[in-house]
Amino acid sequence: MKTTLRFNGFRSPDPLSLKARSSIKAAAACLIVVAIIVLSLKPARAEETNEVRKEENGKKRVFNFDGGSPVDFVVALDRHFRTRLVQILTLPDTLSRTRVPKLRVAAEDPREVLTLYNRLDNPALGQWRFEPAQKSADTNLNVLMLVPDKAASNVSTGRSPTRVKGVALAGVPETQWETLMRDIDQAKVYGEEIAAKGGGDLFIGSFRVQRDSKVLIVAGSEAYMEMVESLVQAHRLNASLESTNASRQGKTSDVAPK
Repeated sequence: MKTTLRFNGFRSPDPLSLKARSSIKAAAACLIVVAIIVLSLKPARAEETNEVRKEENGKKRVFNFDGGSPVDFVVALDRHFRTRLVQILTLPDTLSRTRVPKLRVAAEDPREVLTLYNRLDNPALGQWRFEPAQKSADTNLNVLMLVPDKAASNVSTGRSPTRVKGVALAGVPETQWETLMRDIDQAKVYGEEIAAKGGGDLFIGSFRVQRDSKVLIVAGSEAYMEMVESLVQAHRLNASLESTNASRQGKTSDVAPK
């Protein structure tokens, strides 16, 4: 039997009806929460979706280098491509102080960056030689060597990278030969410093004095040859001027009143 209680003219609600109403209210609250969450979500824009797809399709990472020595350059390659190129690096003394310019290139392999470096067409920077030259799944290399640009071109054509020439020491007193040789060595060092900064040719060479024949045998690059010849000519001119001045002073002393 259904029992209904009355208090002061009001009928108490049915317990089953209260339960049903509570369920409806709870369901409505859940729907409101879901609607708020859905509305708060931002729809994906076409630009963002396309950008993600580009990265997923193999978009190349950009390699940045702020400039520095060849060793700094190779270390930057290792950090970017996660390679170990510095372990196989061969770097000649003549190029160790070369100033590598700033580089920015999108690449997925260090060979792409090295190829761009070689296209800069600056003899002072040298040329990278590396093996294997073709791309592969492994970005590490077996050989990585920086060689002088002129030497690299001469080797490729099968010609010797140096010239040999005899320079006459006539007119240069033998007492000045030691000074001449010291000047040649100092001029070579200075020329290498200029070349390392990208402002001149490579000064590679050596010389030997033939005392019996009074000939200076010079072997090296074209720039080195020109430098040695110019110094020999300068010492010859200085010796001639000093001899002329000494002769004039001698004549002046002869005619001076006693």
